[in-house]
Amino acid sequence: MRVQFLDEGFNDLMEASGLAQDERAIKQALRNFASAVGFDRFAYLNIRAGDIRALSNYPTEWKQTYLDNNYAAIDPVVTIAKRSMQPFAWSQERCGDAAPEAVHFFGEAADFGIRSGISIPVRGGFGRTAMLTLASDRSNSAAEIRNAIHAITAVAFVHVHLDRLVRTPHSTTVELTPRQSLCLSWASMGKTMDEIADLLGISERAVRFYVKGARDRLHATNTTHAVRLAVEQGLI
Repeated sequence: MRVQFLDEGFNDLMEASGLAQDERAIKQALRNFASAVGFDRFAYLNIRAGDIRALSNYPTEWKQTYLDNNYAAIDPVVTIAKRSMQPFAWSQERCGDAAPEAVHFFGEAADFGIRSGISIPVRGGFGRTAMLTLASDRSNSAAEIRNAIHAITAVAFVHVHLDRLVRTPHSTTVELTPRQSLCLSWASMGKTMDEIADLLGISERAVRFYVKGARDRLHATNTTHAVRLAVEQGLI
């Protein structure tokens, strides 16, 4: 079976997400990305305790069943994502030692053509876990990711923009560029300038440039102040 590498599609996903003006455009960007890397289905989940925000092209009946039964609490893919916080491939066979309720879950998912896939989790801040899953009706999907940091950065980029788009509009005229938003978002999670540079694959000098630009636009006295203002105004 030919291995499908996802890495080449991440830049296109970030560019499309950065240009998106509404949730529908983000969904289309995710659909295009999934198709480009050989998957029919995708699901973006943003989870904290019993609160689940989802964006996917899964069958409507399965989406409703998943939410109505709070399947996020027993979904082995969500459990692994929260524990590992690294991209991983999954299937019922790979999770063969799962609890009976998880086995039942996989059986139901298979009825809707969801048998295997690959998931990329990120920490969403404020106790949330965000994750992008690509799913296949094959028993095992031949998909791999060469650069985990690139994958996590792409999903974080989608998360930041989607979260900003769905927030209640604030009475502010301040706007941040996609890179400024992403750098501040990572800073809000405690990342240093050097760590943010590694995550984004750019120089530390570039990170400082974007953070300074964000501070100037927000009229913030320092980065911590900029993060607080950006959160209050729904910019990250």
